[in-house]
Amino acid sequence: MVGGVHIGKAHPLFAYKGKPAIERLINILESKTIYASPMPFLPGNREAVCFTECIWEALISQAERYSPYGVVFSKRVVFEKGGGPALYIRGDIQKLTQQNIPMEIVPFLAPFDPDGVLNPPTKLNWLHEREWRLPTSLTFNFNDIEYVIVESTQDVNKVVEHIGAQHVPRHKVIAMDIYRSIQRAWSTH
Repeated sequence: MVGGVHIGKAHPLFAYKGKPAIERLINILESKTIYASPMPFLPGNREAVCFTECIWEALISQAERYSPYGVVFSKRVVFEKGGGPALYIRGDIQKLTQQNIPMEIVPFLAPFDPDGVLNPPTKLNWLHEREWRLPTSLTFNFNDIEYVIVESTQDVNKVVEHIGAQHVPRHKVIAMDIYRSIQRAWSTH
């Protein structure tokens, strides 16, 4: 399953089910591709690549919910590839109109469903993610990458050694454990 939706053996992500996140990140960097995956709660389980423009203070909760590994692109890169901000839609309105929503818009939908209308009793609220979507897989060049986020300083070394400093220089790899340490230091009295 990816995002609560089953993917078949033919899907490029199938080979990475159950693999450690660092391996999935290295595969993304090696292939220079982030594959679109089925989006739960969307009509037809349309595929998309999801991004967040969350503020740094929210990054730790994002990392805890999903993964502390990621690739940072500018909004311009995502926009030029056909992506854009998610379109938040009330769950009751999506349920009422989903047969009439243009297919070009569906991958951009992010249900806001605090009452669990779409899939009772599941309540959906992703407003804090400040999500962007791309309705196709993202292929990129190394110069498109702003930063790579990893869990630890050991992971920084793995990424730079495996991918090569000429492609992903050490100064572009951010370790979440350092950010957590700074946050703890700043929050103590």
